[in-house]
Amino acid sequence: MAKYGINVNQVPTSLIPPASVDASLPVAFGCAPIHRISDMDTRDRAMPGNLVICFSDPEAAQNLGIQSATDDFGKWGLSEVAFSSFKLYGKAPAIFANVFDPTKHFLAKNEAVTFLSGTATLTTGDILDRFTLKDAENTAYVENTDYTINRITAVITVVDDSALETAITAGKTFTASYDYAAPELVTADDVIGGYDIVTGVTSGLELIEQVFPQFRMPPGILLAPNFSQNPAVAMIMAAKSVGINSVFRAVAYADVDTDKVKRYTDVPKYKAENGLTSENLYLLWPKVKFGDRQMNLSTHAAGITAVEDRQRNGIPFSVPSNKAVQCQSVVIADGTEVSLSIPQADFLRGNGIATVYNFVAGNCLWGAYTAAYPGNTDSKDSFISSRRMLAWYGNQLVLTWWNKVDQPNNRVLIQMIANSEQMRLNSLESAGALAPGNKIEARENENDVLSLMQGMLTFHVTLGLILPAQIITFNLEFDPELLRNLFA
Repeated sequence: MAKYGINVNQVPTSLIPPASVDASLPVAFGCAPIHRISDMDTRDRAMPGNLVICFSDPEAAQNLGIQSATDDFGKWGLSEVAFSSFKLYGKAPAIFANVFDPTKHFLAKNEAVTFLSGTATLTTGDILDRFTLKDAENTAYVENTDYTINRITAVITVVDDSALETAITAGKTFTASYDYAAPELVTADDVIGGYDIVTGVTSGLELIEQVFPQFRMPPGILLAPNFSQNPAVAMIMAAKSVGINSVFRAVAYADVDTDKVKRYTDVPKYKAENGLTSENLYLLWPKVKFGDRQMNLSTHAAGITAVEDRQRNGIPFSVPSNKAVQCQSVVIADGTEVSLSIPQADFLRGNGIATVYNFVAGNCLWGAYTAAYPGNTDSKDSFISSRRMLAWYGNQLVLTWWNKVDQPNNRVLIQMIANSEQMRLNSLESAGALAPGNKIEARENENDVLSLMQGMLTFHVTLGLILPAQIITFNLEFDPELLRNLFA
């Protein structure tokens, strides 16, 4: 009953703004040097079976042990992602799933040590906790008393006036015994992962299901640096990019193994033989170099994609093709430089493989097709921009309207959804992200009585996806009559 006087009530808003979705959010699976983390609680949170989100290089150092400026990217793939995301392309945040376990993935070594000018450098870095230094008489020297050691660079420094300095002066020989991190022991099966019934631990790519519950963001681009070259990993990545949490979609960026495929002409055959034909897979060949370090092209492609999205207010309707790659050269794994001409790069592009070519703007990514092309020429499947746009818009629909599930299925709900989404489609048209004429409607033939009785409500959304202008033609015509203008 209303009170005497003036009464004020609030009613539900008839239009609902869309949820925000980061289409280029990278979720990377690979090895991080977590053994460097001194705080054991932080190290435990980075062990296999966990996800770590980082917004900057310092956070990657603190939470994953990464030193992206100096790390060997061939060993530490997640260091490569941190370097590319945070330093080269300015993409944050990034989500990391480390698969390196320092309690399992290590090797033991004994080696002779030679000191020069008070220092010695071992042949292998990233030394773990176990380290001993002894002389030929089996005398053990004490860390931080006789020497200090940088466990990352493996440089031993003699402490002045110590027993070790005296022994060096006496000409004794020394042996170091230690364990060192061996990410090369991590296998493709570790990256693929799964659910362990005995331990109850979820690992590897199966962790994709935990991204949204933990961070409230659906994945955008799946990466597996140094492992996506394995066809099984690439195929699982593509499969896992669909039906995330049963409702979300992403895309997978993967590389072709340049140890096995050294010539560009062999890439299409390798792709076909290994079944790398998913419409949710963006396949790349070869590798690139930044400074003296090789990097996976998929990592750069993800960074370029993020830049493109950022320039378009987060709407993923552009392809990363023909955009600059932050590198000095293009190589295969053995270091041989690759320089593709336009026809050679077009050969790969026409077979659904992205590559790098050097032309007007220097080294640029080249390839707008997914791995489904040319077997699948449906534009919604064959272009990477179409796959990302559909995934992004679908994820947005899920997050925007999830709270309306189990609301009364009446005209009010139907009009609220239809009116709100039509405004959204109109705004995407205005931004140039969709062609004019998009619409959403609840068609009677898609909402029969039996469906409505089961609580089912279906909307039909017609989208005019924007496709890349792959071929631009100029027809030049000579008009002799224009010569009369010489005397005008």
